[in-house]
Amino acid sequence: MWLPLAWWTPSETTRQALLIAGTFGPSVAAALVIVGRRGLAGLRLELAEQWQWRLPVMLWALILFGPAVIVVTAIVIAHALGAPAGQWNDPGQLFLILPVFLYVVILGGPLGEEFGWRGFALPQLQQRIHPAAAVILLGVVWGLWHLPLFWIEGTVQQQTPLAAFLAQTTVTSVIYGWLWNKTRSLPAIVAIHAATNTTVGLLPVLPETADSLIPLWTAISIAAVVALLLLIWTKGQLGYGDTPAFKPARSPDDGGSSHG
Repeated sequence: MWLPLAWWTPSETTRQALLIAGTFGPSVAAALVIVGRRGLAGLRLELAEQWQWRLPVMLWALILFGPAVIVVTAIVIAHALGAPAGQWNDPGQLFLILPVFLYVVILGGPLGEEFGWRGFALPQLQQRIHPAAAVILLGVVWGLWHLPLFWIEGTVQQQTPLAAFLAQTTVTSVIYGWLWNKTRSLPAIVAIHAATNTTVGLLPVLPETADSLIPLWTAISIAAVVALLLLIWTKGQLGYGDTPAFKPARSPDDGGSSHG
C-alpha cells in the first residue's frame, strides 16, 4: 500500500489512509497464516495467550519510560559534543503526550506491526536459528520493510539516513526480542514500540528537529550498548528457552507445544 505513494500524490485523506493501512501489513499477514493453519479458533487462542498484561510495575515503567531515558541521555551527550540544541516542543503541551501515545499505538505502527513481527515471525525464526541471529535477521527485515517510506514526502524515514534506520531497527529488535521472550506479552511489545515512536516524535533526536545527526547516532549507540549487554547477560539466548517469566505461550503454528 505504501509503494504507490512514492510516485503518486493523492489527496491528503487518501495518502493518510494508505499510510495507516500499510502499517497493519505484518499483523494481518500473520493472522491470515494462523487462520490458514489453525482456523479462526486458533487465531483467537493465540491472541488470548499473547494478551498478557500482568507484568511487574517496574517492568512496565522500563517499557514506557526506557526509550525516553535513552533519547534524553543521547541529546545531553550530543549537546556536550557540540550538537545544536534542536527544536524543542512547547512544555505547555506536555498534556498531549498521552493522546499522542494512544494515537501511535493504534495508528502509528505498533498495533499493526507487532503481532506480525514479535508475536509470529520471531517465534518461528527462533525455532529454526539461534535466538541472537533470529532477532538480528528480524531487525534487518523489519527495517527493509519500511523501505518505500524513504521515498514518501513527510515520513520519518524520508528524513532519516537508511543506514541509521537499519541500525536502529536491528539494535531495537534485540531489546524487543528479549522483552518478548521474557514476557510473551503483545501489550508489552506494542507499548515499548509506541513509547519509542512517541519519544522520537516529540524530542529533538531526528535530523529535522535536532538540526544534526549526532543525537540520532548517539541514541542508536546507547541502544546498541543495551542490546550488547542483554546478549552478554543472557549468553546470546535473550531469554529464549527459559521458563517463561509470566505465562507460557505456544508457537503460532503448533497445537499446544511451548516454544520456550
